[in-house]
Amino acid sequence: MAGVTLSDVHVDYGPIHAVGDLTLEIPAGASVAIIGPNGSGKSSLLKVIGDVIDPTSGTCETGGASAAIVLQSTDVDQSVPLTVRDVVAMARFPRLGLLKRPNATDRAAVDSAMERLEISDLANRQIHQLSGGQRQRAFVAQGLAQGAEILLLDEPLTGLDVRSRSIITSVLDDEHAAGRTVITTTHNFDDAGRCELVLLLATSFIAFGPPEEVFTEEHLRTAFGGKFVRVGETMVLDDPHHH
Repeated sequence: MAGVTLSDVHVDYGPIHAVGDLTLEIPAGASVAIIGPNGSGKSSLLKVIGDVIDPTSGTCETGGASAAIVLQSTDVDQSVPLTVRDVVAMARFPRLGLLKRPNATDRAAVDSAMERLEISDLANRQIHQLSGGQRQRAFVAQGLAQGAEILLLDEPLTGLDVRSRSIITSVLDDEHAAGRTVITTTHNFDDAGRCELVLLLATSFIAFGPPEEVFTEEHLRTAFGGKFVRVGETMVLDDPHHH
């Protein structure tokens, strides 16, 4: 059964063509990595699936399944007093609306998400006081607290400390094992290789399937061009943004 169906999706930002002519079915419950060169449309595609932006043309269908999106952790405005609990609890706002107060179910979802990301002890700390890894765990906890069937994460492991990488990776594995569709963007080939399926983009579709079928010399040269060189039996990517 398809979890996400993309039909002739195009995303343009004025004259900039971010994603083009993408038709694809992602199975429900799959773990998927989206990888490609900088500017290849990875983040834009994630935002289309998460209903953050509309495609310029084409359609994206999730069969009524809800989606939670975790964007890259960025600097937080220090003038806005938000605790870690406040940030995670924002996940429940769409269910509550403007007038309803959180109930026991909402509080339990927030507590569980913080516990799983090992930030319960940070609940009353200001979000801007956290390290980069702790802050990223808070935003992943916010995504979990939504209780969505589809979890979307934009480079969730980039630049993190070893502990935060390990905690987030374990949580994503658990979400996949629980039957949720987990889609991440990444620059790291090892992280992508841990997923069931890989989508290789270079603005347009290059390949989609198991990692061993996608990471072929032909596909990588098509996506990355001259940045890939062969050293003996090994393909080496000469690009500091990818690993």
